[in-house]
Amino acid sequence: MLIGSKFKEQRIKLKLSQAELSAGICTQAVISKIENQNISPSVDILSQLVVKLNLTLNDVFSEFTNLPSNNLVNDKILEIDQLIQNQQFENIPSLIDSINPKNLSNATQAHIHYQLGRIAANQSDFDESIFQYNYVLQLLDNRKKSFWKFVALIGLGKIYQAKAASDKVDYYFGLASQNFESQHFQSDSTYWYSLESLTLLATFYTQSNDWQTARKWIDLGLVPRNGALSAQFTDRLYYLSALNTLNDNLTDRSTLSHDLTMAIAFADYNHNQALLDEINQLMQQNNIRELKIKP
Repeated sequence: MLIGSKFKEQRIKLKLSQAELSAGICTQAVISKIENQNISPSVDILSQLVVKLNLTLNDVFSEFTNLPSNNLVNDKILEIDQLIQNQQFENIPSLIDSINPKNLSNATQAHIHYQLGRIAANQSDFDESIFQYNYVLQLLDNRKKSFWKFVALIGLGKIYQAKAASDKVDYYFGLASQNFESQHFQSDSTYWYSLESLTLLATFYTQSNDWQTARKWIDLGLVPRNGALSAQFTDRLYYLSALNTLNDNLTDRSTLSHDLTMAIAFADYNHNQALLDEINQLMQQNNIRELKIKP
């Protein structure tokens, strides 16, 4: 039996309204029926909702023996996400081939096609990657803001960066900026992609000398989640923050020192020697000899 009270408890804990939880997945009425009447929707819809709530199907069912989690399409999709994020692309094809997209929601299909775009980009098959990302946009065309639309636009911008097509990079990163929503950070399944995308946006606008816009994305990326910062990407974000501070007419040396110290600490933890070299060069160019972290 579905436990609607558990569902509602977690939604309130995450400070989500029923409308916010249902956005892009189902109607608000479905959420109401789950919470108040213990009525279960389709497995596809329920799987998306529990991911958005950082729950599992085990958490919301009192009896789960007839619905093994490892047989769910959603579990396979999340496993592919982990493989992408760990750069283990060689293990993905068999999982992708085992998923039948028929009868899946547009949002779930968009998620899968985004993954296919990432796989193609990793193989430098940019034409295929562009096709998959545009397929995501087509699937979600009627939705003003959607997470998979946001990251697909980032993916397109990144491809055109590699192609040195600056006008297209401006266009797609600009559209991505309009489609970002802070609630993307609330889900374990989208957090890594969100942080990666914010870092790409922050880097792009820093390189464009648009310091104000860059600062917006840097600050969003450096917001702690569950009381902690992610090790990955944080080194680059602190470095970008230092660059931003250096180009402020009212440079705060204590803030600059703190940002560089944090960038070095995270880069060292991540064994990111390339970034450590960049930081060293920046310090030499600006005659920065001593660093202190803020208390």
